[in-house]
Amino acid sequence: MNGPGSNVRIVGRGISSGLVIGKAFIYRERLEGLGSSFEIEQHEVDDELARIECATRTVTEDLRTSARRIEADTTTKLAAIFEAHEAMLSDPGLREEITRLIKDELISATHALARVFRRRERKFRALSDQSQRQLADDVADLGRRLLREMAGITTTSLEKMPEGRVLVARRLLPSDTVALRRRAVRGIVVEFGGPGTHAALLAEALGIPTVAEIANATEVITDNDSLVVDGSRGEILINPDVEAQIRYNGEIESEQVRYARVIELAGQPARTRDGTTVVVQGNVGCREDVLASVKHGADGVGLYRLEQYYLSRKTPPGPEELLAELQDVFEPMKGKPVTVRLLDLGGDKPLPFLNFPVEDNPFLGRRGVRLLLQYPEMLDIQLEALLHFAKEHDVHVLVPMVTLAEEMASVRERFAKIAKKLGHPKLPPLGAMIETPAAALCLADIKAHADFFSVGTNDLTQYTMAADRENPLVNDYFIEHHPAVVRLVGLAVAAAGAVPVSMCGELAHRLDSLPDLLNLGIRTLSVAPPLVPGVKEAVRQLLLEPISP
Repeated sequence: MNGPGSNVRIVGRGISSGLVIGKAFIYRERLEGLGSSFEIEQHEVDDELARIECATRTVTEDLRTSARRIEADTTTKLAAIFEAHEAMLSDPGLREEITRLIKDELISATHALARVFRRRERKFRALSDQSQRQLADDVADLGRRLLREMAGITTTSLEKMPEGRVLVARRLLPSDTVALRRRAVRGIVVEFGGPGTHAALLAEALGIPTVAEIANATEVITDNDSLVVDGSRGEILINPDVEAQIRYNGEIESEQVRYARVIELAGQPARTRDGTTVVVQGNVGCREDVLASVKHGADGVGLYRLEQYYLSRKTPPGPEELLAELQDVFEPMKGKPVTVRLLDLGGDKPLPFLNFPVEDNPFLGRRGVRLLLQYPEMLDIQLEALLHFAKEHDVHVLVPMVTLAEEMASVRERFAKIAKKLGHPKLPPLGAMIETPAAALCLADIKAHADFFSVGTNDLTQYTMAADRENPLVNDYFIEHHPAVVRLVGLAVAAAGAVPVSMCGELAHRLDSLPDLLNLGIRTLSVAPPLVPGVKEAVRQLLLEPISP
């Protein structure tokens, strides 16, 4: 007979695939009283301001340390979050607001700090744009760091979590990722989170099965409850009985055996049962990702996100610095094709050394190539470095967020001028990202200036379905495999004719969509490195339908 609370199944949203069983560890952040109000005397103002300055210096150094540690353990993308926090902390307006409260209302530094950060957090959470609203977590995290420092709190319960547990939390903030960097976290369950959150970035980087959108998770689940976390199905099972545990352990063992076999074949070409070869490449952002791509048998790099390097810097690189970075990153992939995407900024990725204008809806603003053409010197540095890099590598250059044929024509013209100036007789292949319905529908016009195309399905889905990919309120509308999205892909491939069309983004690794994509004519897929073996294995099981002439 099952005990009370056994086999309680809750459906959420899987944000990192995989299946695990483990004991729950409930994480609750407790900062009660740290921002409590108490009055001060006029002669104490300078002391309170000095406390703020001391805490700010310590937290600034801690942020730099966190960035280095998280980059070593996961990815540059997560490390860049701490760079952004440091920039936020150095904002003179923030310091002035806290100082004014202390002086004008004669309240303690901790209370002034707590009030200012709560006010800013509420302001961000009230915004209509999801990418801006998500910054509320960053504001809350930075305020929490400062309050901890001023209170002398050096450790949290998260840092004392036993190894091999399933972490259960309301949400995970960036500083939480540092505490988890070396711990064997078996799984993660969070109340708030989606594909673009810090919890998702951490889970993807470390390969931890994760389920989000579990309402009241920290109340429904108690410490040491046995938890099944099924990131693939997007559900959890609380306190499985013996029968359920045996069943799930059998699934886990079968998956381990299957994956070991798949890994053995990962380095071999992926061919369908009718003999069609499909190239499966890796999406990367740093050298560690390239090494992971090699380890998992990728046929090359289908997407290198150049912005991760830029976001880690406080000053723009010159062509020599950028070339050195490219050489270091791709040294393990020498001899295989690599596709480098030009800087894809705007939207949710501002640069610390460029003052971008504030836009009400940045995802419909100056993104990708639109921004590059506004900063031609920055574009030229990238093109020059890539021309030199092409001497040693099979490089393809990808232009982000193309909407108009004129944009590709402008980039090609600048590329040709730089090549002529440097004495390069031939340009590397220059391709366009297809990320908007307009680009997919007018691909025939863009084709006059492009040597290849890459369909970025994340943005293509976002713009086709009118659903912000980071907005949990419209998760049900963000459907990568929706007929409208697949139809646009088909129209693009047909219009491309003999010009190659590859695909990156979430749709590229949906195994249930592979038959449709390959039957449309897609022959190159680019996915996260750990997914390469599974995609190759799925390709080998397919028998394609003949493509109509």
